[in-house]
Amino acid sequence: MSLWEKLLNLLFPPKCAFCGALLQDGEKGVCAACEKALPYVEEGQILCALPFGPCAVTFYYEDMVRQGIHGLKFHGRRASAAVFARYMAQTAAEHLAGAFDAVTFVPVSARRLKQRGYDQSRLLAEGMAALWDTKEEAVLEKVRDNPAQSGLSGAGARRDNVRGVYRIREGAQVAGKRFLLVDDVLTTGSTLSECAATLLAAGAAGVVSCALATPGARENSGTLDEKTINKAKTAGKWSKNRM
Repeated sequence: MSLWEKLLNLLFPPKCAFCGALLQDGEKGVCAACEKALPYVEEGQILCALPFGPCAVTFYYEDMVRQGIHGLKFHGRRASAAVFARYMAQTAAEHLAGAFDAVTFVPVSARRLKQRGYDQSRLLAEGMAALWDTKEEAVLEKVRDNPAQSGLSGAGARRDNVRGVYRIREGAQVAGKRFLLVDDVLTTGSTLSECAATLLAAGAAGVVSCALATPGARENSGTLDEKTINKAKTAGKWSKNRM
């Protein structure tokens, strides 16, 4: 560790990305207590079916995972995104390898970006892409500051809330690419589906997705059978060996 890093750690002691506890020597990004108790999605439920294709999810949205996501989204703990991205990249590499050749994200509105100072999903995508020695692509933009999905109940209300909210950025290259679409939380899949539809309408060759967490019960989604999964995994340059 460099002298500068030691000074930074002294002034700003590193904290667990999930619970916020001070990290002890040897702990990197996650405290030992959280590491042991992280609520991983069960193996048979990691891939869930959305209208456009599979979505791979790492954790259930509960306990320290919920606390960590709230810290990232509402309390300025942007450094935690790099830690979360490691888990997401592992999940995507193991379950979606070969199904994408570009990484993008669900964008926040200009108003929310100004308030927060960063886009949490972009930070997650950036961290994942960096682990694969590439860069995320900002191809979508949010054109309307609609009400938060978390404040709505029911899949129908959530679908209506995001309809027509996204568009392709001017000059973005979409045609022929197969995208991994990154978001923080998957609930009904309405937001991911709307973004995927926008990408596909612009000529994307395919879209799969990845989310950090999901509630225990998902509306209008389900697990994918092996045939559907293999169909999505067409030949591509991505592999978990690149991790």
